[in-house]
Amino acid sequence: MTITAYSGPMISFGITMSSTAGTGLLGNNMENNGQRAPDVSDLGHMMMDPRVAYAYQPGSGVTVDAFGFYRGVGSVDFVPTTINASAFQATATGSSGVTTFTLAAASSAGGTFSTTIIAPETGRASGTLIAIDSTAAFVTFGSDGTVAAWNAGAGTGRNITIRPSSNLDGGSFSVAGRDMYGFKMTETIAAGSTVLAGRKAFKYISSITNATTPTSTGVSIGFGDVFGFPLFVPYAGQNAVANWNSSASNSLGIALSTANFVIAMGSTVTATSTTADVRGTFLSTTATNAVIRIQLTVTPTASGVSTITSTNVAPLFGGTQFSSV
Repeated sequence: MTITAYSGPMISFGITMSSTAGTGLLGNNMENNGQRAPDVSDLGHMMMDPRVAYAYQPGSGVTVDAFGFYRGVGSVDFVPTTINASAFQATATGSSGVTTFTLAAASSAGGTFSTTIIAPETGRASGTLIAIDSTAAFVTFGSDGTVAAWNAGAGTGRNITIRPSSNLDGGSFSVAGRDMYGFKMTETIAAGSTVLAGRKAFKYISSITNATTPTSTGVSIGFGDVFGFPLFVPYAGQNAVANWNSSASNSLGIALSTANFVIAMGSTVTATSTTADVRGTFLSTTATNAVIRIQLTVTPTASGVSTITSTNVAPLFGGTQFSSV
């Protein structure tokens, strides 16, 4: 069997109605399908990812993946690794005089994994990256795996935390990596404190440097409990839902507010190295412990989807991620 593709939209109907001229009311039932029923689709349905790197390309072979969002929503449903303040650089190694940090080896026990991905900007394999929580970014269907769904169980990006042993360090730290969809990101985190927290949600880390020579005897670099939303959330409305499950039988719905929610940037705002994540982030008030399950679900709005074009996907994903590498 092959992939069947056509240019939509597609409408299915079970009855047709005549109109009553001038009244705007529907008239008689002209035709009725005796087997009228809900549509049935094997394995459900997805909303296709409209980005060039991931959308279906007409005429492409069965080995070219076409990505989508299962059930038409952006979803994260996973058990995060315990918060880790030294996942990428441990204080014990010492960092005085070092401006480019050698990333710590990936460790599944510490919530990190060494991996490569197909870079969306080139279509080729990236260099080695350190992933947070999981590397299984998507799942495929069929013998050729042509149709792929973004995997809610792979988790999302998390913020980077930096803890110098001295608050006298100047300059700033620069974190380079990629988001949960593989797009490049760069964040600048200003020094001046012994507890520094980033605002962007990194899924993959490629390098960490310092603009000036640290005077600290050690610098701990890891990840925190700020999680990126899978789709653009412009405000804390009904289309964004957050849940914490502390056990198989206990689910706690979290009311989103400015206290736990960083507003995502819209398409008219240009991201910089210091702005918040373009899709929005959720701050957990309960520390992750490898037991609690986090569920973030974002349902695209009709008004947003109606404005998507080949060059404007901001209503789904927010502004373009900032990258300086």
